[in-house]
Amino acid sequence: MTKKTTLIAVLALCGALSQSCQMSPNEPPGVDSKQFQDYVVPSGFRLKDRKHESYAREVASWRHGHYVYSGSSKVAAAASYVEANMGRHSWRLVTNEEVDEKSKRLQFERGIYTTDYLIQRDGNVTRITVDYKTDYTRL
Repeated sequence: MTKKTTLIAVLALCGALSQSCQMSPNEPPGVDSKQFQDYVVPSGFRLKDRKHESYAREVASWRHGHYVYSGSSKVAAAASYVEANMGRHSWRLVTNEEVDEKSKRLQFERGIYTTDYLIQRDGNVTRITVDYKTDYTRL
């Protein structure tokens, strides 16, 4: 890593930590699950955030999100939708793998950001976990 890249990463982390610790005196402690608008989830999937399953932070260009969705579509249909529509937001597919007979992983990159989709079937429910991260090593 160059000195500039290291400095940017340290400053972003400091900013994120200072933002995550600030609370208004009248607000109960909570986790923000604000969804970034530049990734896709198939119609019919609902964000799970009642017990802090999902959370997100954004400071300047630094982003980190962990989102959990549930729905009824089959794994193949959900994965096909994600793969077909991420390009609308300029994401590039870098990994498409079958984890097992009930799970699939898709990874995308765009600039300094990555998204990792894990799509799993459990009984009658399909769960999509999206991990959205900033990777300053790709500057």
